[in-house]
Amino acid sequence: MPVRCANSIPAEPALPSRSKATTNAHSPCAAAPVLIIKLGALGDFFMALPAMRGIRAHHADRPLYLLTIPGLSGLARDSGLFDAVLEDPKGPFPLGHWRMARLIRDMKCHRVFDLQGSRRTAWYFRLMGGRAPEWAGPAPGCALPRPPRPPGAHRSDWYAAQLSALGISVPPLEDPAWLWTATESFRLPPSYCLVAAGGSAHRPGKRWPTSRYIRLLETLFPQVVPVLIGTSIDADANREIAHAVPGTIDLTGKTSLSALASLARGALFAVGNDTGPMHVIAATGCSSVVLYSQESDPGFIAPLGSRVTCIQRKSLEQLEMDEVLRALPSPLDGDWGARCAS
Repeated sequence: MPVRCANSIPAEPALPSRSKATTNAHSPCAAAPVLIIKLGALGDFFMALPAMRGIRAHHADRPLYLLTIPGLSGLARDSGLFDAVLEDPKGPFPLGHWRMARLIRDMKCHRVFDLQGSRRTAWYFRLMGGRAPEWAGPAPGCALPRPPRPPGAHRSDWYAAQLSALGISVPPLEDPAWLWTATESFRLPPSYCLVAAGGSAHRPGKRWPTSRYIRLLETLFPQVVPVLIGTSIDADANREIAHAVPGTIDLTGKTSLSALASLARGALFAVGNDTGPMHVIAATGCSSVVLYSQESDPGFIAPLGSRVTCIQRKSLEQLEMDEVLRALPSPLDGDWGARCAS
């Protein structure tokens, strides 16, 4: 049964500004940098944020670098957490792997935290041979091997176990206050909810049927105005919903991540599929209901947040509208967004 949450996620304190231009890891007087590798998608980045903050605090006397994919580099820079953000285009084997291995080798790092933990990043370590820095991760033969995943542990708990073995504490999740922008231009009503009805185009099994979203939003409207979010891959589903539910506001392709987080802070709640934007929304403390099929394990990859409810069925075709409606916070409570999974 859902339970009441006494506290929302605290706002993330401002981080000191870090100028990439003044960082010089190759200077004889500079401390050797610490590198974090995190190549995952948007949701993976948010699940790793507490761990990355823990590494930042533990190595406060050293420059902290991040190696990530181009699509996440802007987000990482905006966080203010890193002294430098480097991009890995994930070029094909073997040349792409060699290039990254050489890049990491030439940084002369004090330590590398491989939070990606993939076969690709293990190759980076392997290709450096005896010139690899101290490496924390699952790569065979590395100095600081990652422990096995604790039974049933969430990905963030696995990060915490990995870092705890190295004497590093992982702080709790905090609202990413650096993701903020003015939202007055959207002219939203006071009572609205965010809806992420799309998702990965190549994994349709992770999408709740559009017809069920339509029934749900018809039930909520006009007391709650649905606001559709997503990118171009979500446009068809959102267009169908907006056409079927007059009064729906379609912001497909119109919200940056900063705008999405800002909208989430003002929303009554959010409902959506297993997709990256739900991780951003949940991180702000917005009450979030996330829908899963058997293609994903919410016990491992559910969005981090104090007000998250996950509903899973073998197939999302089996999930009825009434079940999702019951999981949403009730307007009769007078406290939208105050429930979470027990």
